[in-house]
Amino acid sequence: MNGSAGGQHKVRAGGILSRLARDRRGNTLAMMAIALVPLVGIAGSAIDTARVYYVKVRLQQACDAGVLAGRKTMDGTDFNTDAYQQAQAFFGNNFKTGMLGSQPPSFVPVKTTENQVAGTASVVVPMTLTKMMGMAPVTLNVVCEAKLEIPNLDVMFVLDTTGSMTDTNPGDLQNKITSLRSSVLNFYDTVEAAKRTGTQVRYGFVPYSSNVNVGMLLKPEWMVDEATYQSRIPDKTTTSTSTSTDNNDYVYTYGSWAKIGGTAVSTTSAGAPENCFAPASTTRTVSTYTDWSSPSGSATRTLTQVINGKAYSARVTNGTCVITTTEYSDYTQRRTETRSPNPNKGRQTTTTSTTYWWNYQPVKVNVSSLKGSGATMAGGTLPPQQIANNFGYRSDITWNAANACIEERQTVKQTSYTTIPTAAYDLDVDMVPTSDPETRWKPWLPKMIYVRNSFTGLTSASINTNNQGSNSGTNPSYPNINDFNSAYNAPCPSPAAKLASLTRSKVESYVNGLTPGGFTHHDIGFLWGTRLLSPTGLFASENASAPNGSAISRHLIFMTDGDTDTKRISYDAYGLSAIDQRRTNGMPTDTDQNTIVANRLSALCTVAKRKNITVWVIAFGTSLSQMLSDCASDGRSFQANNAAQLNQTFSNIAAQIAKLRVSR
Repeated sequence: MNGSAGGQHKVRAGGILSRLARDRRGNTLAMMAIALVPLVGIAGSAIDTARVYYVKVRLQQACDAGVLAGRKTMDGTDFNTDAYQQAQAFFGNNFKTGMLGSQPPSFVPVKTTENQVAGTASVVVPMTLTKMMGMAPVTLNVVCEAKLEIPNLDVMFVLDTTGSMTDTNPGDLQNKITSLRSSVLNFYDTVEAAKRTGTQVRYGFVPYSSNVNVGMLLKPEWMVDEATYQSRIPDKTTTSTSTSTDNNDYVYTYGSWAKIGGTAVSTTSAGAPENCFAPASTTRTVSTYTDWSSPSGSATRTLTQVINGKAYSARVTNGTCVITTTEYSDYTQRRTETRSPNPNKGRQTTTTSTTYWWNYQPVKVNVSSLKGSGATMAGGTLPPQQIANNFGYRSDITWNAANACIEERQTVKQTSYTTIPTAAYDLDVDMVPTSDPETRWKPWLPKMIYVRNSFTGLTSASINTNNQGSNSGTNPSYPNINDFNSAYNAPCPSPAAKLASLTRSKVESYVNGLTPGGFTHHDIGFLWGTRLLSPTGLFASENASAPNGSAISRHLIFMTDGDTDTKRISYDAYGLSAIDQRRTNGMPTDTDQNTIVANRLSALCTVAKRKNITVWVIAFGTSLSQMLSDCASDGRSFQANNAAQLNQTFSNIAAQIAKLRVSR
C-alpha cells in the first residue's frame, strides 16, 4: 500500500513536470525579460558609440576651424591677442557647449616654432544607456595645426618714396618711410614661414617718385648711343670797360662776434620736401655803438646787439626737408670795429669785364661711354661738356647705380588712355627695343639740363640767348637743374631690384636704403613694376617659368601715400616737361600733367591684370581714391591710416597670397 501510494505520488509529480516541459506558453515573458538585458546593452552601446564618434568629428572640425582662423589673423609671425581670440571664437562657433550632452570643451591654440598655429581640444562625453551597465564617461582628445603654404611666387613691390614719405602720420611715433620698412620685413617673414620645400619665392622692388632708377638693370643695346638734352652751347663773348675812383676816407675792418649773454637755441623739424620753404623770421635786433675812440684818423669802437625772436632756414638733404629754428632770448653779442685812413683815396681803377653769352637749346650728346662692355649697363662719366660757367668744361657728369634714372622712350601725346596707342612705346611693358632709337631709353642727366628763364618765370619753351645768369638764390635765372635744389627738382629714387630669391638680411638692407624725395608720378613706378614682373617681356628668360616646372603666382603690391602730384619744373622720365612737352601740346600746367599721369596709371593697371598679375593697392596715410581702388584686382585695395594698420595690411596680403590649409 505504501508502495502504491509512493508510486502514485511519483506518477502525479512526474505528470506535472512533464506537462510543464511540454507546455511552453508560460515561458515567453520570462525568456523575453532575460533576453532584453543584452539587447538593451547592444543598442545603448551603438547609440553611445555613434554619439562619441559624432562629437569627435565635430571636435576635430572645430579645432581645425580655430587654428585656421588664428593663423589667418596672426600679425605676420606674431600670435597676438586678436589671433588667439579669433581662434577661440571660431572653435566656439563650430562646437557648441553641451553638444549631444557633452561637458564644456577645452581648446588651446599656440604658435609653433615654425610660426604656424597648432591646437589641442578635448571634451568629456557622458554615457547614456550604457551608463546603466557601468560604462564611464569618455574623454576625447584631438590635435590640429594650420599652415600657410605658398606655390612658386613672384612679388614685385612698387613703393612710393616721394618726399612726403618723410612725414609722420597723426598718432605715429615714426615717419612713413620707417613704417614702410618694417611692414615689408613683416610681409617677408610671413611669406617665408609659409614657403614649401622646393618652391621658388622671389621678391623685386621699384621705388618711385618723379622717376625710377632702373638703368643698371638694362642691356647696353636697349640704350641709345646719342641723346638730346635741354642744355646750352657757347655763343659769343662781349667785353666792357669801366673806370672808377676810390673816394673813401677810411678802410673799415670788423672783429669777430663775442657772446655777452642771453640764449640762442636751435632746433630742427621736418617740412614738406615738395614745398621746402622756411617761415618768415621774427627776430628783432637792437644795435648800440660806442663813440669812435678818436674823432679822426685811426680809431676803434664797439657794436653791441641784443637779439630776440625766431630765425628760420630750410634745406633739402637726401630728399628730406629740414627746417632749422633758432630762438633768441636777449641774446647779446659784441664786436670791435676798426677804421684806418684809406691809402688809396683818389686812385682810379680801370676794369675790363667779359660777358659770356649762351644759346639755350636742345643739345645732342654722345652717351655711349655710359654703357660699358658687360651684359648690363655699367654706367660711367661723360667726356667733359662745355656747359660750365665762362665757357668752361663740366667733367663731373656721371651716371651710375646711385643716379641711374632714365628718360622714357617714344610716347604719344593724349590725355585719355582708354586704349594704349601702338606708337606709345613707353607704355608697352613687353616691347623689346630694336635698332630704332625711338624704342630705346636714354640716361637721365640733370647736370646737362638748363632751365629757360627762372623756375617761376618759365612760361615758354623757345630757344633763348642770354648770358649765363645766376644759378643761386630763391629764383635764379637760367639755372642748371641739378645745381639748384636737386632733391626737389631732379630727384632719382633708390635703385630698383629685379626679381630674386632674397635672404632676410638682404631685404632689410635694401629697404633701409630707401631714400625719399621728389614728386608723385604713379604711372612710371607702376609701368616699371609691371615690366620687371612680366613673364613675356624684357625679362621673359628669367620670369617665364620656375625651376620646378610648376606655375608661378604673380603679385604686384603698389603702395602710395598720396594723390598724383607732378610739377612741370621737375626733370622726370619725360625730360623737363615745361620745355620738352613730350606728353602735352604746348606748355602744360601741373593739373594737366596730373590728369595725364592718372589716366596712364589706370591704363597700365588694366594691362597688368590682363597679364594675370594680381594687383594689390595700399593707400598709406591718405584716402583710398576711386582711381587707386579701380587699379587693384577685386577686393585687393586697402587704406592704412597709420603704421599699425600698414603693418596689418601687409600681413593680411601675405596671408591671402599664401595658401592656408590644415596640416593635421
